[in-house]
Amino acid sequence: MKKTATRKHQNLLQGSLILGVAVLLVKIIGAIYKIPLGWVLGGVGSGYFSIAYDIYLPIFSIAMTGLPVAISRLVAESVSEGRFRDTKQILKVSKRLFFVVGLVCFAILAAAIPIYIKYIDEPNAFWPMMAIAPSLIFCCIMSTYRGYYEGLRNMYPTAFSQVIEALGKLGIGLVLAYVAKIFLTNEFIASGTILGREVVLDGSTATLTEVANKMMMPYVASCAILGITLGSVFGALYLVIRHKVSGDKITKEELEASPEPQSSKSYLKMLVLIAIPIVLGSLTTQIASLVDLTIVKVQLKSLMETDAEAVRACYGEVLSGLTDKDIPTFLYGCYRNYAHSLYNLAPTITSVIGVSAIPIIATAWKSKDRLAVKENLESSIRVTSLIAFPAGVGLFVLSSQVLSLLYPNNVSEVAVSSPILQVLGITSIFVAITIPETSMLQAIGKQKIPVYNMLVGVVLKVMINYFLVAIPELNIVGAPVGTAVCYAYIFTANLIALRKYSEVKINIISTIIKPLLAALVCGGAAYGTNLILTSWRGQGSFTTIVSVAAAGVAYILALGFTKTLTKNDVTMLPKGQKIAKLLEKIGWIG
Repeated sequence: MKKTATRKHQNLLQGSLILGVAVLLVKIIGAIYKIPLGWVLGGVGSGYFSIAYDIYLPIFSIAMTGLPVAISRLVAESVSEGRFRDTKQILKVSKRLFFVVGLVCFAILAAAIPIYIKYIDEPNAFWPMMAIAPSLIFCCIMSTYRGYYEGLRNMYPTAFSQVIEALGKLGIGLVLAYVAKIFLTNEFIASGTILGREVVLDGSTATLTEVANKMMMPYVASCAILGITLGSVFGALYLVIRHKVSGDKITKEELEASPEPQSSKSYLKMLVLIAIPIVLGSLTTQIASLVDLTIVKVQLKSLMETDAEAVRACYGEVLSGLTDKDIPTFLYGCYRNYAHSLYNLAPTITSVIGVSAIPIIATAWKSKDRLAVKENLESSIRVTSLIAFPAGVGLFVLSSQVLSLLYPNNVSEVAVSSPILQVLGITSIFVAITIPETSMLQAIGKQKIPVYNMLVGVVLKVMINYFLVAIPELNIVGAPVGTAVCYAYIFTANLIALRKYSEVKINIISTIIKPLLAALVCGGAAYGTNLILTSWRGQGSFTTIVSVAAAGVAYILALGFTKTLTKNDVTMLPKGQKIAKLLEKIGWIG
């Protein structure tokens, strides 16, 4: 009797659930990392951290977007046709290609750093940038194995490597930053120098600790960001060792029954042709963020030179302890490291739906199974909407309360970040749905469409941010407005393209409208509960936690009454048949 394959194999929601749990763990680890890191770095140190991270992201996007998607799609197609030798060939070619890509990306970033810091006039960002550059090599190694296993519809390797990567960041980055801050403070107080640099007090009111904090922040930020690099090293090592020990569960019989594989050259060509449009789309997004950083920093610097009093008047005493030169970095640090971290939660979670959807939809599309295409498209959009809408509405309603809960000791940063987070809350809805839309278009071979839509969105973003950030009364609050317009356009254009090119009619009411109505009920519950509890016992952690809990209960009830979930959605979950029977009995699924 022939042996059968023992590969782990998940459907759309099971794969999304596995990655979703991993993302949730990564986010929890990230919160454990970023919240105390915010205490350690403060607004200015967070600014250095963000500048380094933002120039790194455009090149990082090459390694972690287009490359694994290209592998996943080719592997899924070869497995669906029983071409297992081709699957092995794809991995072999990918490992060589992506290692070279990682080296090239590292060299490009290392060469660009001195030029860029001179352009934005921020020399203190040099060491944080250099600390993160080597991670590009290891990210390319990770993307090879992640894409391979995702194509085999086994999401466990990706999930475990993400958690290991995040734990490396937490265990090393935070500890290094904290130790560096204590050591450098003591070093300065003892000798009046930091790393050989003599320090002159800027005025009689300055304390030793304040001057030490200002001088050492570039080095503390470098130690913090080094954790990202070492996390990527551990994640890559796990995947390499896992593949050597456990393999991919493709049996000897399956390989013997497979036809001869296509040549390495042909797969190299296919990988490049599939990856380039996807990479360009992601690269466009990240370049937009880099342009955003440059425009925002330049416009804020210009504002402080021409109308500093108007900017300070927007924040009262919040900026009183900062010099005019430090304010642009402080405001940008609040935008990126406080508001942006929370805004990114829903898009990060929904991105796993796109990852799970690619091999499943690609297989259905290849076999011309339009019913399976329709079911998986609708499930992907609906589940994404179920996450995106309540998260975005919740951030809009409780922005100040959530920030105060997470950063109780960073009063100034919370005051600046709250109005930014309100705008980003609404923006996150569009971003969260756009990411899986893009993956679904890639799965049906329309990877160029999202690139065109992204280009238009980026132009809108850059134009709007350029003008709005220059208004003293808006300053940094103008930055997320351009992002909101950008992604609102991309969301709409991608949805239209998906309905057109998939050749199936997507039900907008069940996938978009019903989740939106339930989310509005959720937001109303959060606002009302917070208002009542604040008038009774004041604002605080208890009020915020109870408001969030009330919103969650209201949301679940609203989903049941609107019958937003379908039986097909529920049965794809683990133990889904039993859950579906229960929900059918109480009339909660359509």
